[in-house]
Amino acid sequence: MAQGNKTANVYLAEDLLQYIALKKLYVFGCVCFEEGIQKFKCTDVTALDNTFRYIFERVDMFMKIEHPNQLAKLVFDDRDYGTNHPNATAITNFFMRSPRGLALNSILKTPFFAISQAQNVGLQLADFVTTIIGLRFESCLYIQPYFEMLKPTIYNYMDGDRRISGLKLIRGITRE
Repeated sequence: MAQGNKTANVYLAEDLLQYIALKKLYVFGCVCFEEGIQKFKCTDVTALDNTFRYIFERVDMFMKIEHPNQLAKLVFDDRDYGTNHPNATAITNFFMRSPRGLALNSILKTPFFAISQAQNVGLQLADFVTTIIGLRFESCLYIQPYFEMLKPTIYNYMDGDRRISGLKLIRGITRE
């Protein structure tokens, strides 16, 4: 986009991305193209959806590397009781009853819910970031410069000789 064609909204988006980088806020996420699991909604409270698990594993590793004596707090955007209740139950069950969840000991075991429309800046920033990431993986060309600005804030670390990204991509399974 040419410098003279930018709108106030584009300048705001760029300022927000610069703010995220300046404040050293890290991005974690899961982009999922697998139709059966892309709702971030737990239908079975005894089995946490992989979309959540992948994010939790990345947040836990971040905490162990960057803040080893602290705990992360998971704050989710409030959706509705019919979604929040099974999600909260599945998340708590995962952390308290599964070997994988018990090993993630750098995260508070209870999820919190907040309303992004109620001027919750953190959740609004998360919505902004997920919009950029989602559009990038939907191949929207105009979003690429903004994704490039966001990319350095996506946390990653080395596991032996393998780089692990804070952004997990789940591609759909092709069925013939």
